[in-house]
Amino acid sequence: MRYSRLGKWIDRQAEKHGVPLAIVNPNGTSSECPKCDSKLEEAGYRRLKCPRCSFEADRDVVGKLNMRKRALKILRILGGSLTTPTAPQMTDVNPNRWGNQ
Repeated sequence: MRYSRLGKWIDRQAEKHGVPLAIVNPNGTSSECPKCDSKLEEAGYRRLKCPRCSFEADRDVVGKLNMRKRALKILRILGGSLTTPTAPQMTDVNPNRWGNQ
C-alpha cells in the first residue's frame, strides 16, 4: 500500500470508529528533549542526550515521544483526548473465522 493511501485509510478508520486524529508536523521532533524542550546532543550512534536533564534515548524514540507530545497538545486545544469512552465496539467481525462450532 502506498504511503498516501495508507494515510487516507488511517484517517477513514479513525473517523469511522470515533477516534480523535491529530496531524503533527514532524519537523525538528528528533532534535529537542521530550522532557525539558532543550536541544539534544549526540551521545553515540543514533543516541541523543539532553545536557540539561540527562534524558538519553535513540533518536527514533525521541522523535516518537515529541510527536506524541505535540499531538496531545493539539487535542487539548481542540478539547479532545486520546482516550474516547464513546468509541464504538467492533461488532462486524465474526468470532468464528474457521467455520467451526
